[in-house]
Amino acid sequence: MSFKLNSEKLKLKRCNYPREVEMLRSEKKKNGRHASTWTTLWKEFVSSTTLHGIRFIFYQDTYIFRRLLWTVLMLVGMTVMTYQIIDRILYFASNPISVNVRINHNQSLAFPAVTICNQNAFKASTAAQKGWYRLIETMYNGSSKSLSREDIKRFQISNLTFNQIFQEASHRKEDLIVSCRWSGLPCGPENFTEQLTDHGNCYQFVAPENARSTGAENGLNLLLNVEQYEYMPGPNDAAGVKVLTHQQSDIPRVRELGIAVPTGTQAFIGLQVILVHNVEIPHGQCRFKSLKFFPHYSYDSCLTECYADMAAKKCGCRDYYMPYVNDFPPPCNLEQYFSCLKPLHDDFSAWKESCDCPTACDYTVYDPVLSYAATSEYAGQRLMDDTNVTTLNTKLKQAREITHRMDVRKLAPFKKKVDDMNRTFTDVKQIIEETVQKQIMYQIGNVTDQYNRVVKVIKKRILLLKYQIYNVQKNFMRGRDAMEERTLSHVCNSFHEFVFAFETNLRNLVAENDTNVRRVFYVSTLNMVDVKTENAKRALANFTLLYNAYVTGTPIFNYKFQRFSRKNNKWIVPRPLLNESTYHNTYATKYSGKLDSDIQNILDTLSFYREMATEVFTDKSLNITEMNRVSGRFLNFCEMYYHTKSTLYYETVDRPERILQQRLEATRRQEADLIRIKSSMLNTLETLQNASMAVTDGVLIRVKAILRKTFEYFTSSDRTKLSVSELFHSLEFISDVSKIRKFLQEITSRGAFLFDTWLSMGTRVRQIWDDIIKDRDLEEYYVYKNYTNFLRNASEVKNEIDKNFGKIRSQNDLRFVAWNKDVLLFEAIDNMQSELLKFNESAIFDENVLKNNFLELKIFYRQLSYEDITQQEAYDIFALLCDIGGSLGLFIGASVVTLFELFDLFGTYFADRKLKRTKQ
Repeated sequence: MSFKLNSEKLKLKRCNYPREVEMLRSEKKKNGRHASTWTTLWKEFVSSTTLHGIRFIFYQDTYIFRRLLWTVLMLVGMTVMTYQIIDRILYFASNPISVNVRINHNQSLAFPAVTICNQNAFKASTAAQKGWYRLIETMYNGSSKSLSREDIKRFQISNLTFNQIFQEASHRKEDLIVSCRWSGLPCGPENFTEQLTDHGNCYQFVAPENARSTGAENGLNLLLNVEQYEYMPGPNDAAGVKVLTHQQSDIPRVRELGIAVPTGTQAFIGLQVILVHNVEIPHGQCRFKSLKFFPHYSYDSCLTECYADMAAKKCGCRDYYMPYVNDFPPPCNLEQYFSCLKPLHDDFSAWKESCDCPTACDYTVYDPVLSYAATSEYAGQRLMDDTNVTTLNTKLKQAREITHRMDVRKLAPFKKKVDDMNRTFTDVKQIIEETVQKQIMYQIGNVTDQYNRVVKVIKKRILLLKYQIYNVQKNFMRGRDAMEERTLSHVCNSFHEFVFAFETNLRNLVAENDTNVRRVFYVSTLNMVDVKTENAKRALANFTLLYNAYVTGTPIFNYKFQRFSRKNNKWIVPRPLLNESTYHNTYATKYSGKLDSDIQNILDTLSFYREMATEVFTDKSLNITEMNRVSGRFLNFCEMYYHTKSTLYYETVDRPERILQQRLEATRRQEADLIRIKSSMLNTLETLQNASMAVTDGVLIRVKAILRKTFEYFTSSDRTKLSVSELFHSLEFISDVSKIRKFLQEITSRGAFLFDTWLSMGTRVRQIWDDIIKDRDLEEYYVYKNYTNFLRNASEVKNEIDKNFGKIRSQNDLRFVAWNKDVLLFEAIDNMQSELLKFNESAIFDENVLKNNFLELKIFYRQLSYEDITQQEAYDIFALLCDIGGSLGLFIGASVVTLFELFDLFGTYFADRKLKRTKQ
């Protein structure tokens, strides 16, 4: 009713029309009690409104609006109810399930079966002993197995099976399991059984009793040796083991589910048991199915059995790890495997869907939690102390020998190193025995030949220089000596005494009165002056002859030199040198011809002396001043004469002989340098020759023998790699290599010396020929004797010498005779020694080898409890009916309220009609 009143309020408007008010009032009087209700409503509405201009809405509009509203509400409610019922029915039809997880605590738990597989399937030494190494290597050439029919025929193994290969060539449990403890008690390899799995030959441990404690020390503790030094090609390349914990009745799928544990670690595998219970169809996927090869059903066992049946049908045999009953189906041989079974296995995913393998309804999961710790140095040392190192060292050496001989990845690089060393050694050996020896002999011949040719020229030049010196000395300088002895030395000989004697005689002539005595003094004075004058005149003639001889190169005498004919004297004269000596410098230019004027001045002074003596004798009077003046001039001229003569002798007369002596000494020095160069080159070449012979006759023979023994390693099993290593690390081999290195270094250094020395010899030869050809003083003699070789153009001779010695240098260059082949040899030797040293180190069992091969494994329960995971039906028919009933009840409840609203609607409608009639 309240809802109705509120609706009526919404029908009003504020108005100023009295007629409408009157109609309401009259309606109130007519309707009695009901009208009073409307009066009250009107008063409440008028008193509560705050708006102006509101008026009543017509009652007919209110009726239509309410009818539409409630119709829509009913339709919406019916739609929601229908959707909810349909949704619940569909949910029920989907067969939903729920999962319940329950933790159960026990005093003990059954320990799972533990399957351990070496990551490497085959043991190299065993495979080599069986003669299967190359077969397995060929089979596992790459990431997948492959073997052609030609390979099967070549190895003659058509009837061989993988079962035989895995069982007979795998790592033995006695070698794999070094120590074992179960729940604190000792165990050993005898507690492990052999198990062929999809990972190869593995070993399975089954606990003799339940686990009663948790923690790493109360589970299965293993110290394993994976024998990585025995690794060879196989289906897996990792180093370590694979571990799988599973139910004893399950087939172990190690390849897919196993946990990889590397070497050099302590691995802790904590287990948690989970029991899974699945519901059957239609609510779940599980279904119970019996298997013919397995007593208990599991999805993996079903797939394996399906694969085995498919292999038996298509190939008539089984894979090596597949189940069988009474030896059926038989294992496939290699020919069957690669022709039929392998293609079937590769296509397994295609026909896997045809296998009827439902999910198991009940199964157990051992959930592992894996953690690692690196093996410490202390632990490694403890293991070394506790391990039989001698036995392992022997096994390690044997395994290393086999793997390095059989493994192509190890053998091929070693073979290449040996081939490289043999090739480079052959090259160096040929260089030492042939090239070096040949070039040494060639250089010895060239040095001797060049030396002899040049020495012959030097000897001739020395002889000609001696001839020239002799000619100058005997035919020119000896003339000067004779003139000096006879005339030149007497021109001013005792000129001070002469002046004193002359002046004394003049004074005696003046003082003496006796005519006879005076005549004696006068004649004596004239004789003294005449003697000086005659010597001066002869000296002047001799000087003229001497000077002209030097200017024209005309010999004064004609002495014979050794076996040379005197007619050669004319041409051997160094005319340019003699002539040049008269003007070669300012002194020579000034004083060479000045002796003539000096002697003439002396003659003039002597003439004055003679006239003065005659005048004093005649007049018996002496002009002292004039006498002193003339005497002073004479003394001055004599001093000038001596100075001019000494300068003439040094700068002109003696100079040619001096220059020729210098030339002779220079030529002799050149000859000495040439002899020194030749001797040093021959000594160097002889030293190299002796060293080469020593290396050839001893070192190369021994190294060649070592190489021959090294090649025996590839042809004979008696030659071990360790023995080869001993050869290459022996003191004798190291010493021989050092000698080869030293000799080749000596060749390079001495080759550089010889190269430079050839340049020095060429320079000396060029200087010698340059001196010979440019010697103008011997040019006339060359022409006279027709020495055409000495008359060539200097530039042509220089170019010829440079070309000749350049060719000799390049052809005899020992610096690069090895052409980097020595470097390649020593690199090859270093690579060989490094390779063999690594092999030696790898064949010694130490802590590094221990870390690369050993690992500790601890498998235990984290807690003695298990999770029970159970599936169950999540929505049954009773829940469905409850949900449908609830939806219907909600809709019906809403419908009751709607009925009351309908009654009110009809009542209002009839009241409205009555009001209209009253109004009318």
